[in-house]
This record gives sequence, C-alpha cells and structure tokens, in this order.
Amino acid sequence: MPQIEIFLSLLRSGMYGTPIPPAELPESIDWKAITKLARKHTVLGIIIDALQFLPESLRPTGELRAKMNKFALGLIQANLVLEQTAARLVEFFKKHGINGVLLKGQGVARYYRQPQMRHSGDIDFYVGTSSYKKAFEVCRRENLVKPGVKLNKTDQHFAFNFHGAPIEIHRIASRIFTPYRNKRFQQWVTEELEHSLQRRALTVGDTDITLPSCDFDTIYIFYHAWRHYLEGGIGLRQVCDWAMIFHTHADDIDKEKIIKNIRRFGLTGGWRLFACIAVNHLGIPAGKIPLYDPAYSRKSEKVFEEIMTGGNFGYYSEEYLKFKSYGYTGMRYATEKTLSYTKSFLTLLPVIPSEATFLYFRRLFNGPLRLLRRSK
Repeated sequence: MPQIEIFLSLLRSGMYGTPIPPAELPESIDWKAITKLARKHTVLGIIIDALQFLPESLRPTGELRAKMNKFALGLIQANLVLEQTAARLVEFFKKHGINGVLLKGQGVARYYRQPQMRHSGDIDFYVGTSSYKKAFEVCRRENLVKPGVKLNKTDQHFAFNFHGAPIEIHRIASRIFTPYRNKRFQQWVTEELEHSLQRRALTVGDTDITLPSCDFDTIYIFYHAWRHYLEGGIGLRQVCDWAMIFHTHADDIDKEKIIKNIRRFGLTGGWRLFACIAVNHLGIPAGKIPLYDPAYSRKSEKVFEEIMTGGNFGYYSEEYLKFKSYGYTGMRYATEKTLSYTKSFLTLLPVIPSEATFLYFRRLFNGPLRLLRRSK
C-alpha cells in the first residue's frame, strides 16, 4: 500500500476517532516516513492521536514512540499556553474598551475531537476598522509595539509578541482579489464579526473569548486556505480545518446562505475543488458540503498533488526552494517568477476567471515587474 494512502487512513482515524477499516490496514507501517509526511503537513498531533485505534502490532515502538509522546505533550502544553494568552489578550483590550473576535487558531481547534492535538501558531484577533487605530495606539502606549523597532504591519494587520506568543491584530480579516466582489466580502465580514447573533464563545478560565459563527468559518477558513494555496501553497492541515467544520457542525450551518455567499464572492470553482479533496481524501460525506460537485474530482487531484508536494505553505515545493536559492532578487528570479505566474494563471483561468485575472496582474505589478523596472 502506498505511503500516502496509509498516511491518509491514519489522518482520517485521528480526525474522527474511528479505527481504520480492516480493508485499509497495511501489513506494516514505515513510521519514519509517516512522521516526516505528518510534520510536512503539520498534522503529527492528529496522527499520534490515531495510534490508540491501531492494533498493537502496527504501533511504533522504542525511541520513535517516546519521541511521539514527547511531541504530543509539548503540543498540548503549547495549545494550553496559547489559550491562556488569547484570554489575556482579550482582557487586555477589554480593559481599554476594545472588543474583538478570535479568528482561526484556538477557535478552529474546537471543531476537532481533540483540540489540543491540532497544531496552532499565532493568535489572530480581529478588532475591525473602527477600533484598529485605537488598538494600535494602546499597544504602542503599553510598549507592546516598540518605538524604533521595525514594525510588522500590512494594510490588514499589525503584529507583535504578547507573553511570548505572536499576535496579529486585524483591521480586516482578509481580502478577495476581485474588487467589486471584495466590496461584498468586506460588508459580509463586518456584519458577521461585529453584529452577528450567531457568534460563539470560548471560555478560558473566567474569560469569554468571542468566536465567529460556524457559517462564517465555513467560508472564511476555506478562503484563508484557498488564498494561501493560490499565493504559494498550503499543507493538508488547512484543508482538514475546513473539513472538520462540516464533520462537527453540518447540521448547524445555513447551507442555502453559504451557497448564496460563495456565489456572490465568486469562489464557487475553488470551493468545489477543495470539496472534492475533503470528500475523496479526508472522508467527509458528500452530502455534508454545500456545492460539492463530483465533476470537479479530476481537476481536484492536481490541486491535491500540489498540496501534498508543497507541504505547509508550499515550503517543500521545488518551486519554492528554487526561488529561495535565487535570493528573491535579480533578473533571473523576475523572469522565472513571471513565467510561473503565467502558468498558474492559465491553469486557474477556466476555474476562477475573475479571481485568476486580478491575482495575476496583482502578482506581476507587486513582484517581477517591479524588480525588472528597478534593474533597468
């Protein structure tokens, strides 16, 4: 049995807390290869959680088992620290009259059977355009954003460290490439994150942390992964995050509303590609995902292969390593990057025509063309 099939069987087992069907059980497991693949896609915690459902003869032993146990304990501890830090952050801003919503991270982990076994990184906290300036001023006044230190700031967020954890304070949650659709998207984000009565709460100690609604997450978690896929790559964990929403809350989401918004935002093609991956490889029943279309299965296999090859944010892909070796500068880099963007554009054009077009020209003008102009 190919390693990737064994890996996917273990992943589904860990995600859903079910034994691997007898027909899918291999005769043996190359645990070093599986561990390497799991790290590449930041799902090692989920794979480790699947060990309890395996026959003893197939479980890792000795030094590797000890390393897995140590990793799992470290992951649990890291997630507990992030939860506590998120609670501190909420209390910090509340003290200054600022309310916000936790995006992704510890909120998405709650869609998993074992939240502490999901890999988490930074804390994304949305305060919206109305409170963004005040949040920045408060962070500067409290010396979280230090004068004289290069500031990690974009038009969407600013970042700093808080009790040892990386924090991003968001003015906007994300942006769609097509301008007129982005306007609709921003209006929807504002309504969902600032006014929706379906927002949820994560209680940590005495602190209630506001989370988005499940309806919001179905679209936002998809688009976050889809955008990263378009711009450089993602690991399989990002698709798992999205799939787990449907596994856990398929009966709670407003499917008709989701379908309407996906179409309004021009995301139908990408959504259907990811839906086929969730159904065909991650085991989500087809009826749980709105707009699932098996006709996209063949095209989705190419996307799946790119995800499996590229790994977490595409850092393992040949293309990423090649461009990294160029130092992201120079004529050769600019020329080959332009060719890469053009190839990607031609592939995506039949699936997401408007998004592909706006993404293509945005990439050119923000990257290779700027380098070429500077080199003249």
